[in-house]
Amino acid sequence: MTAEQLSRDEDALDTWFSSWLWPVSLFDGINNPDNGEIKYYYPTNDLVTGPDIIFFWVARMIMAGEEYMNDVPFRNVYFTGIVRDKLGRKMSKQLGNSPDPVKLIEQYGADGVRLGILLCTSAGNDILFDESQVEQGRNFSNKVWNAFRLVKGWSVEDKPQSEESRMAVEWFKSKLNRTLSQVDEDFSKFRINDAVMGIYKCFWDDFCAWYLELVKPAFVDGKQLSMDRKTYDATIGFFDSLLKILHPVMPFITEELWQNIAPRKEGETVMLQMQPVAAPFDETLINDFALATEAIAAIRAIRQQKNISPKEPLKLQVKEEGYPISMNPIIRKMANISEIDIVSDIDASKSGQSFMVGTVQFYVPLDGMIDVAEEKSKILAEIQRFEGFLKGVQAKLSNERFVANAPAQVVELERKKLSDATTKIENLRERLAKL
Repeated sequence: MTAEQLSRDEDALDTWFSSWLWPVSLFDGINNPDNGEIKYYYPTNDLVTGPDIIFFWVARMIMAGEEYMNDVPFRNVYFTGIVRDKLGRKMSKQLGNSPDPVKLIEQYGADGVRLGILLCTSAGNDILFDESQVEQGRNFSNKVWNAFRLVKGWSVEDKPQSEESRMAVEWFKSKLNRTLSQVDEDFSKFRINDAVMGIYKCFWDDFCAWYLELVKPAFVDGKQLSMDRKTYDATIGFFDSLLKILHPVMPFITEELWQNIAPRKEGETVMLQMQPVAAPFDETLINDFALATEAIAAIRAIRQQKNISPKEPLKLQVKEEGYPISMNPIIRKMANISEIDIVSDIDASKSGQSFMVGTVQFYVPLDGMIDVAEEKSKILAEIQRFEGFLKGVQAKLSNERFVANAPAQVVELERKKLSDATTKIENLRERLAKL
């Protein structure tokens, strides 16, 4: 057969023909353009697709919509990234570099796989797939489940609410509302991974690491005390809201826990619940609580450095300027502080450890609680280390050729190192003198 004898088939359609008509043909809009379904569903809001088929599908749907419906089929197009292997190669059967999704689900759970991928998917950017990503999702699923078991394991009775529980409830209410506000904004701007990360941090860091630890009933003689009903009801309400905002990205575990965290009616499902709406929140309370958590972390670090048991009560001095006294109950419980003295000036004349959080100065007296000889030895070693570092910096700055030829920012950085090291040595010598 010659080239002249070849001809194009007159009855063949483009490969993407049915695809570019899909928004219209789905609701019989070609044969029945005025039916109720096409009027209700066309146009839709958003299309989610990959960037590799912008011309083959997206552009053709828009042109077909304009031709047959006199309107585009969607208002926004969200382009996802392409999942690639660790070497940046597109996954394909030929390369054999695609993970088996069924095995991933069996190992990490469907919710874990979904959450793990969403956390590392920034808008439009490709994903270099690694199993550690879905492992993070699996670990979060376990965290949610264990938090549920913890809360449902508490006994409840009608009794007064403690001050630290009241503060915890007020703080988390504000923190949750701020998270809801930020998540709404992220979703509206298609920052999907930012929204998911915000929910993740709110549950893991704020709810589990701080709120539940604050309201958790104490153990006395090996037996856990009961919780007051007001705090428990607030906790269940928070958990309910968290499950609702988690549901779109973790549908299975959230449905299971939502059904069991409180009594439900026949046929009720979290899928049909309204998403929580952000209410006004107290930014000052959130900031004050953040200061308290940093102070608690610093006190815990002092315990670890000085080998002081977490069960050993400590005293705390706080310089009154800028310190929110309302945070006292939080610091007392979470750092095991027996007494907080608000003072006009810190008395650091005896052995102890001071630290700063922002502009607020704290001091932990440690009389009789540390091995003075061992502490002196540690401080001397630190002084010796910084003095060695200082000599190296001074040698650089005393070199005229270095100062003359090095970039100005490099020389300035070395001068800052000199100043910082000198200050640290002075502070260490002060601590040594006090000991």
